[in-house]
Amino acid sequence: MKNKNRYKFFAILLVIIAMAIVACGGGTDEPAADSGSDTETATETDGSSGEAEAITLKFVICCAPEDAVVYNEIFDAWKAAEPQYANVTIELDVTPFAELFPKIETSVAAGADFDLFQADGPDIKHYSYNGVIISLDPYFTEEEKAEFLPQTIEEGSYLGTFMSPAIMQSCSLMFYNADMTDAAGVQPPQELASWTIEEAWDAWEATQTDENGDGTPEVWGIRWGQGTWTGDYEQGIIRRSAGERGSPTYEGMGPDGLTFVGYLDTPEAIAGYQAYRDMHFGDRAVTPIESIPDIFFTKQSAFVVHPDNAIGTINRLYPDGDFNYGVTGIPYMEGGAELCHTGSWHFGVSPNSEHKDEAAALVKFITGHEGARIWYDSIRQLPARFDLLNELPEYSEYPQQLFAQGLQEIGVPRIQTPCYTEYQQIHAVLLQDLQSAENLDVAARVQQAAQDIESACAKYQGWNE
Repeated sequence: MKNKNRYKFFAILLVIIAMAIVACGGGTDEPAADSGSDTETATETDGSSGEAEAITLKFVICCAPEDAVVYNEIFDAWKAAEPQYANVTIELDVTPFAELFPKIETSVAAGADFDLFQADGPDIKHYSYNGVIISLDPYFTEEEKAEFLPQTIEEGSYLGTFMSPAIMQSCSLMFYNADMTDAAGVQPPQELASWTIEEAWDAWEATQTDENGDGTPEVWGIRWGQGTWTGDYEQGIIRRSAGERGSPTYEGMGPDGLTFVGYLDTPEAIAGYQAYRDMHFGDRAVTPIESIPDIFFTKQSAFVVHPDNAIGTINRLYPDGDFNYGVTGIPYMEGGAELCHTGSWHFGVSPNSEHKDEAAALVKFITGHEGARIWYDSIRQLPARFDLLNELPEYSEYPQQLFAQGLQEIGVPRIQTPCYTEYQQIHAVLLQDLQSAENLDVAARVQQAAQDIESACAKYQGWNE
């Protein structure tokens, strides 16, 4: 691996902090010291005489203090299943999404002594290039790695080395409020084969309502993406869906992982970006310029593009079942190909850890069958493991069946490059301009972004040689 630029990140980190996209809730860092076994140190390891040395693992996680509750349940299960680690205490450092990347990067560079961390899948290659994560190949057999879905292995590997497993996977499809579609006489297909964006637009317009005629709908047609943030995971799908499978547009970048001119700015991709802008501007606008929190869950939009954890949110907010919804495939540009982006939470071990074996053992348990099942029961999102995906009956029935099918048939990883962090930052600014800037020349703006990304990625030249 090339580590020559390990410590030269601080300038770009300042930029990343300024534009960081908040995908999860959460506030100040808050260890889960009052929430379970991570505050307790057991002295007996396996029933034998003598006391094991007390070990503390410092674990940086995302995104909100309530996530600590699930982790503590996993930690309890780990110690019960593997009592040789009963002497291990885990200190959680709960970090908001906007602060997660710079915290990991700068802390390792500064020699901070945390042991393991939670990270977004596409960032693993960036961390690997910059030496802020160790290989986990010594800890996983080939059989154990084969338990993970292929997208997870691709996202968690660097130059053929396995760096990081995932606890879950993702594929965003389109949810709809069935009461609203019924009222409008719209019948979305209840299958993965989807409408084109042009076909879906008619449905978005039909379900959008402005009863008082003030020009601001009470119910919007669509929210393309979860939360209120703008980024590659969902908004980046449209431009790639404008190309046929295997085309430069569909691939999204060159095979070197550094070339974006001729991939991000093809005529087809520009048409996709124009469609995204037109969702926000003009006579056929179907989504608000300023994002509305929980717009779909509060019944202020008829459709939303979202991962399947929306089902858990609906069940939690409407326990009496008075939110009628359905799921259809994700719309794509006419002449292109349907796709969803994959990738979710991964876990890595810091090179600064003095307890790498214990940290790796915890990562294995978290992402193993038992740990991942505890996580799923709380979060309700696609597992990253074949065994868990195959045993959950809900993924063999509509609507969750569509997400499992989508993951395997149309799911593609977000672009795989050590430059993903720089790409994500510049691309997010482009998307923000498209959805909010007045009098924008879309083609020129996209072409400039492609050049800017390519320039930012030049420092990784030769990374895969």
